[in-house]
Amino acid sequence: MPESLEVAASIWSRLVATVASKGKQLTEEQEEDESVLSAIERQTENSRKGGTIWEAVRKADEAALKRLLSENPSNADARGPVGECPIHMLFLYGTETHLNMARYLIINFP
Repeated sequence: MPESLEVAASIWSRLVATVASKGKQLTEEQEEDESVLSAIERQTENSRKGGTIWEAVRKADEAALKRLLSENPSNADARGPVGECPIHMLFLYGTETHLNMARYLIINFP
């Protein structure tokens, strides 16, 4: 085979390998993006379920939060689909009521 054809074949094979690996990388990134989106969707669904700590946090319902924690203190350590716990979400919302609820959690469930 002439040298120019060997060079062309070598370049072509590297190009094909690079394109194939980029395609695989994109697929992995898309799967990761879908996984994160799915976790965020699950967290949103959790906050919409009635009678949960997540709903109390979302609605800034201090009475419900205290009631749920008195019924089951382990609610203070609940984890959502992306690893968040109620205290994280309270600080994330950041309203005066949410911060008061966070203070309650910190003082009573250190």
